[in-house]
Amino acid sequence: MGRYSAGKPDVSGIRPGDVPRLRRSARRLRAARHDVLIVLGTIAAMIVVIGVARAVLGGGGAGDRSAGQVAAPSGALSAGSPSPSSPSPSATAAASPAVTAFPSARASAQNAQAHAASLAPLPESTELSGSAAIAWADAALTALGAPLTAANVHTMVDWFANEGTPHDLNNPLNLQTPYGGSTVSTADGDPPSDGIQAYPKPADFVAAFPLEMHKGSYPAIVAALKAGRGLEGSAATPEIASELSVYSGDGYNSIPAS
Repeated sequence: MGRYSAGKPDVSGIRPGDVPRLRRSARRLRAARHDVLIVLGTIAAMIVVIGVARAVLGGGGAGDRSAGQVAAPSGALSAGSPSPSSPSPSATAAASPAVTAFPSARASAQNAQAHAASLAPLPESTELSGSAAIAWADAALTALGAPLTAANVHTMVDWFANEGTPHDLNNPLNLQTPYGGSTVSTADGDPPSDGIQAYPKPADFVAAFPLEMHKGSYPAIVAALKAGRGLEGSAATPEIASELSVYSGDGYNSIPAS
């Protein structure tokens, strides 16, 4: 039996002839819903395709722009475009960050190499004075990145005299920093424990000088030289005296030695 038992009136309000019509309506609604879903699916697919196409075309456009920027200097420029011969400061900085960020360090290294190349070899226990001492002072200061002021050059020449003779091969300051195949020297009785180096060529001394100064024991000396004040006279602070004492193994605490 159905929901309604026999003999009870049908209170559903649906006449027998209405059932086929309702079924046809239901089928039409299902068909319409199916068509709507198909249309929505098609629209979604088109949106995805358009998005992919834009991404591809956008990437190609960026590539075309990049290619155009690279090729532009060899072709004609459009009106109002900046000349490639006079790039803006920001463009120059972006194109050559190393040169922009470290101009003084690079220039100092190049200048130091030029100075070092002009130095004559200095044999063991040979006094360094006059124009030769000035040339060695210029090379050492340039390698350190310190200006060649009169106070600085005078300090270096007097510093060479403080160390005096004996000194080791190409090492007028008796540096202890190994460089360029240098060896520990025992010239004129220097004990191996001192670690004083004999440098194969003057350029090795020039390169080793800033390395020794930046080991951390001589910040006041480095600051005074880089400021161009030298280490003598009014620049001879207690901090510099203490560092010179460390450098010389308590041999002297001033330049010239007092």
